[in-house]
Amino acid sequence: MKLQLDPPTLRTLIQSSVNLYAGLPALALVDEQPVTYAGLAAGINVLAADLREKGIRPGDRIAILGDNCPDWVVTYLTVTSLGAVAVPILPGFPDADVRHILRDSGARMIFVGEKQRDAVAELEDIVIRPLKPGKPVTVASVPADKLLEGFDAPAPDDLAVIIYTSGTTGHSKGVMLTHRNIIMDVMLSIEQFPIDRNDRFLSILPLSHTFEATGGMLCPLAVGVFITYIEGLPTPQKLLASMKSVRPTGVLTVPLVMDKIYRKRVLPEIRKKKVLSLMYRVPAGRRLINRKAGAKLHETFGGALRFFMFGGAALNEDVEQFLRDAGISYATGYGMTETSPIITINPFGKVRPGSCGQPIPGIEVGIHEPDPDTGVGEIIVRGPIVMQGYYNNPEATDQAFLGDGWLRTGDLGLFDGDNYLYIKGRSKNLILGPSGENIYPEIIEQVFMQNTFIQEIVVYQEDGRVTAKVYPNFDQFDELFAGQELTESEKQRRITESLEDARKELNQKLPAFSRVQKIIEYPEPFEKTPTNKVKRYLYIPKP
Repeated sequence: MKLQLDPPTLRTLIQSSVNLYAGLPALALVDEQPVTYAGLAAGINVLAADLREKGIRPGDRIAILGDNCPDWVVTYLTVTSLGAVAVPILPGFPDADVRHILRDSGARMIFVGEKQRDAVAELEDIVIRPLKPGKPVTVASVPADKLLEGFDAPAPDDLAVIIYTSGTTGHSKGVMLTHRNIIMDVMLSIEQFPIDRNDRFLSILPLSHTFEATGGMLCPLAVGVFITYIEGLPTPQKLLASMKSVRPTGVLTVPLVMDKIYRKRVLPEIRKKKVLSLMYRVPAGRRLINRKAGAKLHETFGGALRFFMFGGAALNEDVEQFLRDAGISYATGYGMTETSPIITINPFGKVRPGSCGQPIPGIEVGIHEPDPDTGVGEIIVRGPIVMQGYYNNPEATDQAFLGDGWLRTGDLGLFDGDNYLYIKGRSKNLILGPSGENIYPEIIEQVFMQNTFIQEIVVYQEDGRVTAKVYPNFDQFDELFAGQELTESEKQRRITESLEDARKELNQKLPAFSRVQKIIEYPEPFEKTPTNKVKRYLYIPKP
């Protein structure tokens, strides 16, 4: 659908929604009474008056640190609608990182959840306010024409948020996004997003993650969607119970969630029966089994689910095949915090496997210095969704841009003839083969993750050899060893043999120059960023 917001600000977005959907449910915790759009306006008015009384002015930085809840949304919308600057902080950040962000951003105030209070308990020179997990307000609803009445409105090019990246290089940078950046991404993405006032979203990604903030909060609120939040950490048990209760029509998530569902709910049921295991090796049998498994999952998800939207990483090839066979509608996308974040969308019903889709309308995406043989080069982006730069970091800002407004993403990719983009990896992770061939570790990792005995993997080059550091799927091995009287040394020997067999088998799916020559077993899960990406730099030997 088309969405026009003039001027393009977050305040205009919420005013438009309150005007169009005042009596409809907007936000709720699972199994609690919802707040309507008019009630959301009331909550914003109450908090806006309170913040003004406390001396908050346009341009002041206000941090938000806490689990998803309606009050988080009210706080974000109030802060930005007043012309102040929201600084969302991922709940998974270490305490030291939280304190760094607060110092670097110069935040005057922080709204913090109960679980995160220890991170800020000893801070001085900052006002600490609680985030309340329940309904944000109990006062009467407010019509659109009374929303923020008497408060000056922010301009489109005013700074709206500073979002600190969780990056895998160990350095967190504050991405500056204006109202125009965010709202243009919302308006352009909505054209590819088949949602309306009849939809119900279940939010499971952190609201402080820009993908959830734009795709899971602002896009839905712009068109009257009802969003429900899970109180606390969305464990698998909580997630399934919430899906049955909420019966969502749409869920935004990362591929890892579906990968776990496939590995832990679908594959084990198939392996229980030898006949099914044999059938699953044949394409026709696999399609039939996946279709039946998909029907069961649809009921498990509440029976009303229309689609999944995946972002943040590539879908595993086997998982994507399962979704297609099962008839589960899905779309994928590509983006980054620096682009508000959505750059491309693989549209519903037109998903091209292995691709992350086509650029959203109005955005330029190019390939910088493409390889003459493969067409692969660095992905660059230009348009109204691109950040203003990194806060307090002009050097990093200069390095991020080529000139003429082109942002360097640091990702490698290429387009096909129909303008579908394919991601090949990160430029900083690129490995040069023995004859100068380009080797993409992420592609190798995707291939190896098809083996269920591999839980996590990092591929790199050491002493001229392509090497894989692997954290085995010990739960899978425990199932394999069940009922067998094996010593610990025998178990370890069989784990090593299984991984070596997997290496030889999976290497056949790779070009000769990209094949893994050595596997190193790692005894524990890899350390990850708050957005669940492996901190590669911790596991790759320094040159």
